Amino acid sequence: MAWIWAALMPHPPIIVPGVGKGREREAGVTLDGVAGVMERLKVLGAPDRILLLSPHQPYASGAFAINGARLIKGGLSPFGAPVSFELHTPVEDAKRVAERLGEDGVLAGVIESGSLDRDQGSAVPLYFLRECYGTLPAIILSSPIGLDRSQAFKLGQSLASFEDGRKWGLIASGDLSHRLKPGAPAGFNPAGEKFDSAVVESLKRTDASLLLDMPRHVIDGAGECGMRSVLAMIGMVSSFDGKIDVLSYEGPYGVGYCNAVWIP
Repeated sequence: MAWIWAALMPHPPIIVPGVGKGREREAGVTLDGVAGVMERLKVLGAPDRILLLSPHQPYASGAFAINGARLIKGGLSPFGAPVSFELHTPVEDAKRVAERLGEDGVLAGVIESGSLDRDQGSAVPLYFLRECYGTLPAIILSSPIGLDRSQAFKLGQSLASFEDGRKWGLIASGDLSHRLKPGAPAGFNPAGEKFDSAVVESLKRTDASLLLDMPRHVIDGAGECGMRSVLAMIGMVSSFDGKIDVLSYEGPYGVGYCNAVWIP
């Protein structure tokens, strides 16, 4: 088995101390959850490769987009923090992932984007992973946003069968509803709480049916960005008959944040 872990992580820049400047403490439950994820991953040692699913990477409609730029630079400076990364993509490995997915009927394409500055979905998890490991392993950035729900679930199932002799980790980056309470970034909608409850329950059960069957108006009303990342993670873990541990959930700024982890 290539995959030694998979983790769902939220990505609000405010939880990084250099951005939050004290306000990160308002998301203490989330920070405890992130710490719990990192503790579990550190025990296993760094994988050879990490595939990171971010809803803020460039995407392609109807496809899984893998960033094949050889050098990707940037970070959280647009949010006021001197946090930066220089990633050297293992391009041949990225292409092998795309080819394997294609064999299962998951349309995957390699695109190139050399900047991280508009992608907090990658930068925030990378910040905590670097704190965890000291040095980041090779990272492959990607976006599942072009996929529909069933395609995102199938993506995870197909990834489960990928094998190249290396140790891999999966980061499923995504925030949940952005409309949990008045004053939330996208305004308030009662669908937000319903959506987040379904996501957390789906993770606990390692069962995607609640999300796959959810009415479209609830998803649209919730204003989410992480559903496809969640579905891909559930698809992968359920293929191994595994169990996902939900470590935290809260919505301190009107946005839902969930930390969850699977280790075989």
